[in-house]
Amino acid sequence: MADIKHVIEPERFGLWIAATFVIALLALVVALISLTRVSDLMYITQAETILLNKKIENANTSADMPAPPVQEEQQ
Repeated sequence: MADIKHVIEPERFGLWIAATFVIALLALVVALISLTRVSDLMYITQAETILLNKKIENANTSADMPAPPVQEEQQ
């Protein structure tokens, strides 16, 4: 059994574990940052949609109103 050749040498297991843990922590930080950015973007998009809906409603209500009578200039 002493002739087994390991891909990772047993003496370096600690180094590999530490490196993998650091990479996993970096991935977690990147994921959390992207979640906050997506959340902010979703909030902004919803706010813009509400503003556009209000503008459309205002435009529709003003189009439904009859136009004021035009006063001709008297000479």
